[in-house]
Parts: sequence; C-alpha cells; structure tokens
Amino acid sequence: MIPAGLGIVLELVALFAVPWVTFSSGTLSVSFTFLDLLQQSDRVKFSSDLATSYVQWFGFLLTALTMAAVLPWTLGALRTKRSAFLLSSIRRKPLTHTNFWWYRTVFAGRATLMLLLHAGGVVLIFARNFSLLGLGPYLLVGGALLVVAGAAIGPRKGTEMPH
Repeated sequence: MIPAGLGIVLELVALFAVPWVTFSSGTLSVSFTFLDLLQQSDRVKFSSDLATSYVQWFGFLLTALTMAAVLPWTLGALRTKRSAFLLSSIRRKPLTHTNFWWYRTVFAGRATLMLLLHAGGVVLIFARNFSLLGLGPYLLVGGALLVVAGAAIGPRKGTEMPH
C-alpha cells in the first residue's frame, strides 16, 4: 500500500508542482511545469502530435487510470468475490489465497503498462533535447515505478479474503 500511495503522490506532484523543462542561458534560468506546457501546448512545437496529446490530456488520463486501477487493489478494497469481480475485471479466477499471485500479476501488469506509457510520453516530449529534462519527468516515472512495486506487493496485511 505505501509504495503505491507514495507513487501516486509523486505522479501528482510531478504533474502539478515541479519543473518539467529547465534551461539556462548565461545568467538567465527558465523552468516550465507540466501545467505551463499544457497552457503553451498550442504554441510549443513538440516532436509529434502524440507528444502534444500527452501534454494536453493523456498524461492526466494515465494518472487517473493508475489511481482507479491500482489503488483499490493495494488499499484492500477487493475483499469479497463481488468486489473482486467488479474492481478487478478478473472473471475466471476468484480472489482466494491460491489465486492471490494471479491478482498481483494482473495489477502489476496494468501498472507496468501505465509506466511504459508515461515513459513513452516523456520520451516524445523531449525527443529533440533530453538535456532540458527537469525534475518532473523523473518524479513521474519514479512514482510510476513505485506504483508497480505496490501493485506487485498487493494489499496490506490483514486484508481478509474469501476462502
């Protein structure tokens, strides 16, 4: 639970609070947050339309999907057969101690997919010049890695599962 929760917090901080682009020219230093990139996305020439889409909506969507897809699992919301079915979309394997490994694998796989999509978005944005990378992309990818770790660990101890 702690790694996934911390990872989500890092992703949100990366998207809303820290610089994504930092560059200096002599004594002048300039930084842009993700929100600054969003506001300037119609004027900034990104490497592709996919990079523009990532800045305009896909980065936010991925973070929201990560929260919706992984946090219920790591917080222990999957406790009954019905909640496991509704929140996980896993239909063939009931949530039991025997199948716990399967749920860990599925949720870690989902988190890994979102990590790869976030990393791809960062690569698309900075394809022309990786030297401009600020702290934001590192926090975003680091947070996504923590979410993968939290999903692989699973819910906190004491979560009751049906037998």
